[in-house]
Amino acid sequence: MPIFGSNVSLPIMVRIEESLLDKVNELLHESNLLFTRPLIIVMKEVRSMADRVSSRFKEPHVHEIEDNSYPQVEAVEAAIDELRPDVLIGVGGGRVVDVAKFAGSRRILPVVSVPTSLSNDGISSPVAVILFRKGTRSIGVNMPTAVLVELEAVSSAPQRNLKAGLGDLLSNISATNDWLLAYRRTHEHYDTVAALLARKSAFEMLDAKRVNLEEISFLRILAEGLVLSGIAMGIAGTSRPCSGAEHLLSHACDELYECESLHGEQVAMFALFTSILQKEPSASAQAKFLRANELIAAPKDIGIGFEEFTKIVAHAPSTRPGRYTVLDEVSEADIENAYRKAYGQ
Repeated sequence: MPIFGSNVSLPIMVRIEESLLDKVNELLHESNLLFTRPLIIVMKEVRSMADRVSSRFKEPHVHEIEDNSYPQVEAVEAAIDELRPDVLIGVGGGRVVDVAKFAGSRRILPVVSVPTSLSNDGISSPVAVILFRKGTRSIGVNMPTAVLVELEAVSSAPQRNLKAGLGDLLSNISATNDWLLAYRRTHEHYDTVAALLARKSAFEMLDAKRVNLEEISFLRILAEGLVLSGIAMGIAGTSRPCSGAEHLLSHACDELYECESLHGEQVAMFALFTSILQKEPSASAQAKFLRANELIAAPKDIGIGFEEFTKIVAHAPSTRPGRYTVLDEVSEADIENAYRKAYGQ
């Protein structure tokens, strides 16, 4: 009898616990990840955390970056060529982890993700967001070899960043709906396991109703959800489980109006609109969640009126050509009705 299956690359280890930064090397050794010459990538704001990680390695090197721009990636690659590390360790927020993942993929080096904030699912995903001269691009990369989250470290992150993580996780509901729609309309590949992981993580967050970002127990739930979202993308081989029309709208907002809110804040707000277009039963619960937890709940909160909103909707599909979403099936009347239901304007 034949046995059917598929091969996917996933992190070898995931640890989400307290008091972790001082024992990263020991934890890696437990999984036979015997690195001795790490190149630790960090921003100066959390340099002290990187120093705690480096102190337990034999030949560590620390490299500071300024942002997630391509010149910073090139600087990391130059350090790799000079120092010949056996692993890259990204200690910091999403930009640091993205630079580590991108440089590691280009130089064929394992990457360890040690996030100090929980603002998005990039801590474990096979996607890196890099800023080029012509704008920001999301690029497919290798998944981290290990993801190590210290709960005390992420608890010290700005609350706004953590709320953005809530929003990014919540948007999985809209994203998976669009993925299923694309499967039905265009026969795009759909992975039930990946979709289940992404949706379960989002609904577990939604069921919490009002969250407490100062509680370690809640931060563990948020961290687990974001890690599972990244793993869902790894299983699917695409960002589909966590990126649908709501992400296209967010990208369009950035391109047209240079919206200054955080990515997770925007996608959650736009997901409320797309969920209504999708006739998602949890749409009203999503709206209550955004308001109860003081997230951005309407375009007016970021200075966007209805006229600007319609331009964002029209521009959104062009930000990711070929990605079929509910936006490909709506009329002007649908847009206006969903807008008013979602945002009460």
